[in-house]
Amino acid sequence: MTVRSRAQGAPPPPPERTVYRVVYAVRGEAGVRRAEVEVVPGYSQEDDIPRILAARLTGRPADAARITVLDLRGP
Repeated sequence: MTVRSRAQGAPPPPPERTVYRVVYAVRGEAGVRRAEVEVVPGYSQEDDIPRILAARLTGRPADAARITVLDLRGP
């Protein structure tokens, strides 16, 4: 196995966590909400954000269908 430094062209390691700023709406409620959601590689990804938000709101990730992501801003 060859070990390379970044100076030798090795890609940087993936970030441990990525924080997204999310603007979203909840079906049946007026207005929009804003939240920050951390995504951890290997455990979650951008597609999981509605489930994460639903779990925060209702305790049930299965309620993700109630969440509409309007804006997603990453790093």
